[in-house]
Amino acid sequence: MRRAMAFPVRFVAEGQTVQSTSRDLDPESVFVRCVEPPAVGDRVALRLYLPGIAEGDAIQGEVIESAADGFRARFSELALGAREHIGAALGGAVAAVDAPAASARAGENRRYLPRYLDRFRVTLAEGKHRAQREALNLSASGLFIHSEAPPEMDQIVQVILELPDGQPPLEVQGLVLHRVLPGGQAAPGAGVQFIAADDAFRARLDAYLEKLRSR
Repeated sequence: MRRAMAFPVRFVAEGQTVQSTSRDLDPESVFVRCVEPPAVGDRVALRLYLPGIAEGDAIQGEVIESAADGFRARFSELALGAREHIGAALGGAVAAVDAPAASARAGENRRYLPRYLDRFRVTLAEGKHRAQREALNLSASGLFIHSEAPPEMDQIVQVILELPDGQPPLEVQGLVLHRVLPGGQAAPGAGVQFIAADDAFRARLDAYLEKLRSR
């Protein structure tokens, strides 16, 4: 059983550590989105940010598919507890809503973690073009950016998040997975999934999301 699901993933390949997110999950493998995927046959150490899987529980895997938007790693060493938590996640995935008032449709990406309504300033960079925008919601895997001229689907963008937590802005690469054009009932903009960051980004984002959970 394979499900389209978006949740944070940390992977280490050939000494490179990247904080990214998933595209889909099944009991034996995960597809990880990233800008520079490892090659087929490479060994990777994975950290799946799913409830119940402890931070120190690295899952060993082997790359069995490498594509422009990421790679699929087959689990080679999976403890019984981790297998149970992956099964629970597959059974409890919820449909993603990447924009206010949007409804889930069959085949859309699914996420396991909640999305919070939250407004803060972001800078959206497409190549050399940079523009000030506003985020309308945020989750551990991505955000929705309000824009009258949203970037194209599957475009990789740089996003600078000015979280209202009193600290410097955060920068991350993202992939445009959802696009709402002006003229409809929903706010126009782009749903962006985080695909390339570091451990400091993940720690800071998780701390801010924890404040949103408890507000």
